[in-house]
Amino acid sequence: KDKNTSNKRNLQFHTIIGLMVDFSYEQVNDPNTTGRGQFLNEIDSEIISSRCDGFIVDPPPHNAEYFRDQIQAVKNYYSFNVNDPDYNIFDFYVLDEVLHLNKPMRDYSVSDSTIGELFSESIDIALNESDLINQEWFDENEIDNYLFVVFHAGVGQDISFPYIDPTNYDIPSAYIDSNMLSESWDYYNTIKHGIVMPETLNHIFYSIIEDLFYGTDNFCNYQLGMTGLFSLLVGYAMDLPVLYNTDNGEAGVGSFGLMDYGSNNGFGVIPAPISPWTKIYKGWSDVENILDFGQINLNTDVIKKINISSN
Repeated sequence: KDKNTSNKRNLQFHTIIGLMVDFSYEQVNDPNTTGRGQFLNEIDSEIISSRCDGFIVDPPPHNAEYFRDQIQAVKNYYSFNVNDPDYNIFDFYVLDEVLHLNKPMRDYSVSDSTIGELFSESIDIALNESDLINQEWFDENEIDNYLFVVFHAGVGQDISFPYIDPTNYDIPSAYIDSNMLSESWDYYNTIKHGIVMPETLNHIFYSIIEDLFYGTDNFCNYQLGMTGLFSLLVGYAMDLPVLYNTDNGEAGVGSFGLMDYGSNNGFGVIPAPISPWTKIYKGWSDVENILDFGQINLNTDVIKKINISSN
């Protein structure tokens, strides 16, 4: 196993560890959150087919194997974008055990600090109460080189809707940094970053989709996949520069790059490639300056760079 990936590719981690966490089952369904606090293990095929008779994105069961597939998709994306599909850019594992949080889902959605609490509480349970430390692939001495990804039950509060969103207490997905974590947390100086994501971004499994897109009887084109958002958040962990205006949200490269709105391309299933500028910045591609503006042959192995003046 190559433990030097983070040095070779200038990452902040060499392994992704996926953790699944659920919440107390909602005996009375909370109308302000999607789902009832538990992972989806099955769907009513008749209900789903009445909403969409075509391809269904990210169908249940949402178990460890499902989340391994989600991480594999992100790994495939990055392997392709560093122009070396055979290179093991990072390892990944998902704990089979579902961890349980005692608070209801809505309690973690209020602010950045409560999302940080979801992350830190999940890590505490994983390291102190679960079977994680007994896994042959887990090394406690490497904990600062792991990127922990907490997958929680339910749908993320990650997209805007044309009408009022009744489930406004769903938990926003987030890249976790030290600003979102309490300095009193036992692992504050050890685990400096991570990711919080939902089990799915696809509302088609829940009756709420009929309220969110009222007046529609075919929801096939209202489905969202997780690969784009997941790749974007992993990009933060890889120190990829953000390419949109963080003050007002205005686009920089827009749909042409992952670290802008391009993460949503293809309904979040087919995110845009990493931008050429970012690949040069990270040293992930060869580059050739264009000096003669005659006939230029382009290929996919070398980025052609044109130096421009400040004016």
